[in-house]
Amino acid sequence: MKKKIIAALLCTAMTIGLAACGQGEKDSGSSSASSKDEPVHIKVALFSDGADMTESQKKVFDEFTKENPNIIPEFQYITSDSYGSNWNGYLMKIQTMIASGNAPDICALGLEGVAFMAMNDLGLPMNDYLEAHPEETEAIHMDAIADELKDIFVVDGNTYGVPYEANSVVVHIRKDIFEEANIPLPDADWTWDDFKDICEQLKNSGVDAFPFGVPTNFFCLQGLLYSENGAPLNDDWSEAAINSPQCNKVFQFLQDSIWKYGYAPQPSDTITDTELIVQGKTAMGFWGRWVSDDYNASDLDDKIFVQTMPKGEGGHNTCAGSCGFVVLNSTKHPEEAMKVALWTAGQTYSEVFMKTGSLPANPTWGEDICATDGIIDNYECMYDVYNKNEWRRSQDPPEYADLANIYSKYMDIIYANQKPVSEALDEAADEINKCFENSTYRDTDEEKAVIDSLFKN
Repeated sequence: MKKKIIAALLCTAMTIGLAACGQGEKDSGSSSASSKDEPVHIKVALFSDGADMTESQKKVFDEFTKENPNIIPEFQYITSDSYGSNWNGYLMKIQTMIASGNAPDICALGLEGVAFMAMNDLGLPMNDYLEAHPEETEAIHMDAIADELKDIFVVDGNTYGVPYEANSVVVHIRKDIFEEANIPLPDADWTWDDFKDICEQLKNSGVDAFPFGVPTNFFCLQGLLYSENGAPLNDDWSEAAINSPQCNKVFQFLQDSIWKYGYAPQPSDTITDTELIVQGKTAMGFWGRWVSDDYNASDLDDKIFVQTMPKGEGGHNTCAGSCGFVVLNSTKHPEEAMKVALWTAGQTYSEVFMKTGSLPANPTWGEDICATDGIIDNYECMYDVYNKNEWRRSQDPPEYADLANIYSKYMDIIYANQKPVSEALDEAADEINKCFENSTYRDTDEEKAVIDSLFKN
């Protein structure tokens, strides 16, 4: 499949870099370039600056090396500050590192970048390795991971990773604020009418907090869209659907909550929606378990309760996804890199690296990890999302980086009340459709077939 480059600044360098990748793959018949007496160092890219990681997390691979002294994995911390926010900036940096010949061997990848990585031929399929090492898949209880989560990492029949993390968007609630307002915590059968009624009660209760914070992460916002049977794209990811009546309904409520109802503050560059709930300035918000790192860093013991997304036209559906480590095509040590990548989906990595933070993809030990952490009450509902199949994956075709910029642009416009919702969403839909028209990922029937093969639920 021909390689595509999104960033114009990388066009020439990337061609050279990827040509080198292909040569590296051919030369990797002997899995290691170093002698048998020298350990192989595997560079592991992580979407983090490392500042908020514990010493145990930073040394998580010590346990791996005890069992595999000939392989030494080492974290490389990568942020997205130079290119924007979220996964798109991180992916752009990975591209730059490959082009410069300084690429990691494996990288943590959220579902947002799986199609992008595969269709740029940046990832190395794990099919042969998984088949040749059944004892390793059995050791990580791979069968216990939801099939749909694993399917996210399958592109055109090739498996590029095994999930170690799974995050479903649920409603986070400050129990102390609800108690002060004398409002009972919602049960799993609540609706959006119940949510709005609670917002009105909180507003009139006299508590010094907004009822909720609007989601600033589009992954989280999709949870609201899905619950109302809306989505940013159509079912086959070929056209915009963000201006549908269902999406208009959700965005109109969010805009009105800021400017009409007084339920939510206008988002600010100086404080995140997570910081709002941590500081007690909002009573509710929409995230997965990953924000428990923020909770653990603050005095929020026994103050956070989570509940499934309120029921709308789409039921209790929400947005959910996963993260796994993908072996890059440029690695000189594919066997060792795959061994490390697969190990991260196991119990030891989960217990050390996700003691707090994201939801482990494997409930076999994930539920014990969440229970031991103890900071989030009713964490079970996050796994219920998968057990009851009340979720949809984030709609992330290979054009994800461009779409992320469009979503961010129009979320800002709507939250700032700069345009009517319907007008803003029509413009967003036009930009999304132009993005697809100009895409270099849809030039041939083969490429369209690969996009069509991506897991969608």
